[in-house]
Amino acid sequence: MEKLNIKGFLTYLERVDRSLLSLLSHFRVEERNGKILLITEDRRVKEEYGEKLLGCLGNGLMGKVEILLEEEGEEGQGENLVEGLSGRFSFDSFVVGEGNRLDSEVAREVAENPGRVYNPLFIYGSVGLGKTHLLQAIGNFCASKGMSVIYRSATDFSEEMVEAIKSGKIKGFRDRYRSVDLLLLDDVQFLSGKERTQVEFFNIFNHMFLNERQIVLASDRHPRELRDVSDRLISRFEGGVVVEICLDEVTKLEIIKRKLQELKLEVQDRIVELLMEQTSNNVRDIEGTIRGIKLKGVSHIKEKGKRTNDLEKVILYTAVHFGLKPEDLLGNKRSRKASRARQIAMYLCRRLTDASLIEIARAMGRKDHSTVIHGIKRIEEEMKRDRKLSHIVSFLEKHIGDRL
Repeated sequence: MEKLNIKGFLTYLERVDRSLLSLLSHFRVEERNGKILLITEDRRVKEEYGEKLLGCLGNGLMGKVEILLEEEGEEGQGENLVEGLSGRFSFDSFVVGEGNRLDSEVAREVAENPGRVYNPLFIYGSVGLGKTHLLQAIGNFCASKGMSVIYRSATDFSEEMVEAIKSGKIKGFRDRYRSVDLLLLDDVQFLSGKERTQVEFFNIFNHMFLNERQIVLASDRHPRELRDVSDRLISRFEGGVVVEICLDEVTKLEIIKRKLQELKLEVQDRIVELLMEQTSNNVRDIEGTIRGIKLKGVSHIKEKGKRTNDLEKVILYTAVHFGLKPEDLLGNKRSRKASRARQIAMYLCRRLTDASLIEIARAMGRKDHSTVIHGIKRIEEEMKRDRKLSHIVSFLEKHIGDRL
């Protein structure tokens, strides 16, 4: 096979394992120069789902499929990229509604007057509501004016700092960040527990602030709710403007229509209604589902609806078995009984459905799928040592599986 097209790739995956097709909804799929490119803006998606897809490729397809981060997959935009920015994010492409109007207005003002108003700007809200979009839009606007810009996730910042220390280049690391005009730091919650990273960032923050250079931060929670982050950093975060981003139903509807148009799909009332019903208030979820429709047709969204229903059943039956209510598993109840039942439910959701870790996390009321990964691993390890637990889980797996 000299060249590979999208249709051939889909046919191959369906022949190998139909469940692999659902993973494609997390990527933008492109055909370029006889290769298939699977592009995502989320490094965790690339590592988790991308590796699984690549691991299923036969010798004939090796080298013909590539998994890329968004900035690696942008073609012809190299001159627009400034340290981690993707040229596809702008204020014009951000759908504004009641839940995010203030965020949009404040972000625009920061972009037009960097370092002089709302410094720092701290945007918080649940996953997939547009925080990254706004950060990148600010960065692209400022970069177009000739400003130096760095966009980083807190995790990447920390890893870069560690590498600089190991290689003896920490001074260059500090100088580069301190001299930038605009620093955009995403997923600030992942600074939690990283004391050395917090010290370095605190010093960079202070230097930039005193020199009237703009800092914009994003997190899934309010600064006061950040755990294991120093009080002096939290004080700095709250020293500017803190805004919460939300997604109301009217805005969600407009996002669905715009995403359908962007992916060159007809805006049909039936499909729009299904998307409103079967997707969460999460722009990534909406976009991923629409990409799934483009690849597999409307059947994809019906499959998604079934997955959601199956996840709810697994959670309900597990809760009932342990004499609990479903909300005990979805909430933060920390009793040993509730914690164990919650982890077993995560394990069973993974075993009995083809839902992704992100979908399971959402169904379990978790903000991050890392909690699900931890819960599943914990049960798998304890089942090897505890025969009673292994018997209980096996019984539930068969009992619940028969009802799905």
